[in-house]
Parts: sequence; C-alpha cells; structure tokens
Amino acid sequence: MAKTSGRKKEPVGGTKKELVIVSRPAVTREQIERDERKRKLLLVLKAMEDQGGIYERSLAHLVYWLQNEKGINLGYNFFMVGDVPTSKELHEDIIALLYVGFAETDPRTKKLRLTNDGKEFLEKKGVDPEFYEKLRAAVEELKPKIAALDAQIELTTVLSRPRAPRRRRLF
Repeated sequence: MAKTSGRKKEPVGGTKKELVIVSRPAVTREQIERDERKRKLLLVLKAMEDQGGIYERSLAHLVYWLQNEKGINLGYNFFMVGDVPTSKELHEDIIALLYVGFAETDPRTKKLRLTNDGKEFLEKKGVDPEFYEKLRAAVEELKPKIAALDAQIELTTVLSRPRAPRRRRLF
C-alpha cells in the first residue's frame, strides 16, 4: 500500500481564480434624476403618450431623427446597421427606466410608455417648457413616419406569431 503525505497539492502557478460577487442596484431613481439624457428620454416618451406608446425600434428611429433632422441634441451616439439606427446608450437607458419603474412595456402591444411614477417624476422635477415645446413640435412632425414604422413592426409581429392549428370541417 502506498503511503500518501498529508500535504495538499498546490495549483499550478497562475491557475487559481477567485470569484467575487458584489451586489448593488443597477441604477437608482437619484441617478436618473441627475442624468439629463434619461430625463430627456422620459420627455420623448411623454410626447408619444397620445399614440399609446412606442416600440423600442421606433423609438431608436425617432431619437435618431430628432438629433439628425431636427437638431435636438438628446445625447445619444448612433451607428447604422443597414438602414437601422442603433444606439447602445439608448438601449441601456430604456432598460434603466424600466428597472426603476418610470417606464413600462404594455403587456398587450409591447409598446414602451410612461408609468404614473414616470409622470409624477417629470411633474416634480419640472421640465424646461421651451425645450419640451420644441421637442413636442418636432415629434408631431415625425409622427407620420413613426406611425408607418409602428405599423410595419405590428405587421411583422402578427405574421410571425404561431397560430393555433386549424380544425378540418367534415360535412
């Protein structure tokens, strides 16, 4: 019988790894209060309230058009994937607004919209009326383009949904 020593084997140099988990909230309401870009995004969602909300893809187009066609700086950087404007910052800001409860996704239509908390936040913090009026007027001009884009998105989502199997009728 072989005798074993009581010593443990040491890992080969450089292979020891330690996992450290630090939990903290992703974003707080106070951070949103201090972030002008997220507050402006809330104003864009407020301007789209009468439409029942807006799809995230349509929102990306809207923010892109507001910045590039209307000259309203909302603070987002875009890159084009084909004809589609894409912004990592915009997506992260949408996730942050959803996380703190200032925005929600309509369960039926899947459109983004302000929550009552989001509306109260805008009322409490106040908005620059001149900026909001300029933004609202620009959004009004772009609504036909957004409506067409939303219709296209709705059509593709309806057509891609699985349908219930049809029963054959025997006469």
